[in-house]
Amino acid sequence: MKKYVQVAFFLILVVNVASAQDVHYSQFYYSPFTMNPALTGSMDGQYRIGGIYKNQWGSVTSPYVYSTPSISGDVKLFAGGYSYNYLGLGVLLLNDKSGDGGLSNLTAMLSASYHQALDKEGNYHIAVGLQGGVVQKKIDFGKLDFYDEFDGLGFNGVTSEHFDYYQIGYADFAAGASFDGIINNSARIQFGGAAFHVTTPTESFFASSDNVLNMRYVAHANATFGFNNKYYIFPFLQYQLQNNDNEFVLGSNFGINLNNNPRGLPSVFYVGIFSRAGVDIIPTIGIMMKGVQAGISYDVTTSSDLSPATNGKGGFELGIVYTGNNKPARHYKRVYCPAF
Repeated sequence: MKKYVQVAFFLILVVNVASAQDVHYSQFYYSPFTMNPALTGSMDGQYRIGGIYKNQWGSVTSPYVYSTPSISGDVKLFAGGYSYNYLGLGVLLLNDKSGDGGLSNLTAMLSASYHQALDKEGNYHIAVGLQGGVVQKKIDFGKLDFYDEFDGLGFNGVTSEHFDYYQIGYADFAAGASFDGIINNSARIQFGGAAFHVTTPTESFFASSDNVLNMRYVAHANATFGFNNKYYIFPFLQYQLQNNDNEFVLGSNFGINLNNNPRGLPSVFYVGIFSRAGVDIIPTIGIMMKGVQAGISYDVTTSSDLSPATNGKGGFELGIVYTGNNKPARHYKRVYCPAF
């Protein structure tokens, strides 16, 4: 029965690629470029290098899996001047692979942002960002079985299905805006919104198809609340809308500072719990120390529609970010902020 589930899934995916959602991460705060290009350069340090890897649905299509690794890097330019305005430049590489047919999505994006200070101390900024690049998708149809191949005993490899392309490519663009502010010595906030696939590029393996990749809209917010330089709360939320599908992820990490030196950067161990509404719950665990932030999460499926196939199993995810020169500028109020 599981084989038929795979066949049905890939038929739908191939015939109407544009109806599928974009890749999405549970620890989305480790992947700022897939959330909002305005977050490029939005960090306490001068540069940032990160990566995130997701592996999911192994219980549905074993031994094939759905994996989504990505790496990114960005720099902050012209920061620390009298006006405290600055630019951000970054790059994202992403390679998503899906199941039996080896459907792959190789994405390369460049991002640029401008951050305008709203006060003379540089504690509050608004930012706008643009992102552009290329996407290449391909699939190995020889690995797929179609309904007309089934002869009662098995799949005989003879099908009437025809595809014009086994590989497609197109240019893609995104835009966004954000606000971030250091409220006091123990609190800061950030929120924003973005639109991806703003040119709605054509995406299909058929020459005669006019399927387009619809725009994906993202709204996000996060905050940091510190207590006596010892305990921290890091709430996050993200809402995404694409086609008729939507996703709402809400939760928080809770950290304890293991560094007793009040003048040094905190060394925080955290645990957390998130929920993708109506789909799964997501426990997390991680560390933040000396410019390194690393976290692990696991999606536990709670949806009644998916549970029979997944047995509650979802996706494992690992994220890591290194931020260089991670020292708050002298004019900043001293409050710790993860990732952004």
